[in-house]
Amino acid sequence: MKTFSIYDFRLAIGKIFDRRMWARRGVFHPSSFILRPFKAFTILELLVSMAVLAMILVMLLQVVNGILQSTKTQSQQMDSAGAARRMLDVMQADLSKAIVGENAAIFVNSSSPGLAFLTARRGPTGSVGHRFLAVQYGLGGTNNTQLTRSYGSSSFANTNLLLDTVNTPTNSVLADGILGFQIRVLTSSSNYASTGTPSANWATNNYNNVPGPGGWNALLTGSPSFAAGLPNRARALQIWVAAVDKQSLQLVSATSAQAVFGTDPTAWQSSVDTSTNLPAPVKSCIRILTKTFALP
Repeated sequence: MKTFSIYDFRLAIGKIFDRRMWARRGVFHPSSFILRPFKAFTILELLVSMAVLAMILVMLLQVVNGILQSTKTQSQQMDSAGAARRMLDVMQADLSKAIVGENAAIFVNSSSPGLAFLTARRGPTGSVGHRFLAVQYGLGGTNNTQLTRSYGSSSFANTNLLLDTVNTPTNSVLADGILGFQIRVLTSSSNYASTGTPSANWATNNYNNVPGPGGWNALLTGSPSFAAGLPNRARALQIWVAAVDKQSLQLVSATSAQAVFGTDPTAWQSSVDTSTNLPAPVKSCIRILTKTFALP
């Protein structure tokens, strides 16, 4: 007696029932229920996929971290440069109304970069008989990392305007994180460090035969008549500032950082690039700015 397998049974059913009849009735043909083998991922394939996914995630993390670090650095650079620019803007406003004449002059400090002069700007609140505003710029604060502007009122009662120029009892901080500050005096043929010994008519410590305040040299500009005809007079001031944000300043010793910025500001950038005293994050956040002011 012949036996039938399951396959023979399905084949017999298929011959009896027409596929089109099943299709017209909207039901599945019995052959649709044939079991087929199911193929899954192997363990090796899963491990390779996970390794590739991990590599992609690491690469994405590095890209995101780089973007965040770049954004932080740019923000710190804007902070340091912004403070220095505001200081230069205030100095420009003061110098634009500087008083220079037979008995008034612009002074530069002979021992450290500093500037003092009288300006026609408004005096302090409550000042009596205010005539001119005496202003003075220089480094101060902890470790000399602050650029300060001190000021005081010069009244009509004061007859010696030269000595009154450095009478600036009120102090204010214009910028923090200042690592370098230099003043260069420009003449028609050369330039000099403001702390240099006055010579060749660009500055004097005896202005119009009147001694000035101790430790200060008066610039000889084109305004006073007694200096007419003298060669090599001061024509302009070039102010140089190297600034860094407060967070970066905490990463380095202020004294060692300031040593990078010598008396020649044109060499500052190369000194920063080659310095071993400054960490790389600090170097990237330092901003060097310069501005030239014409003298009256």
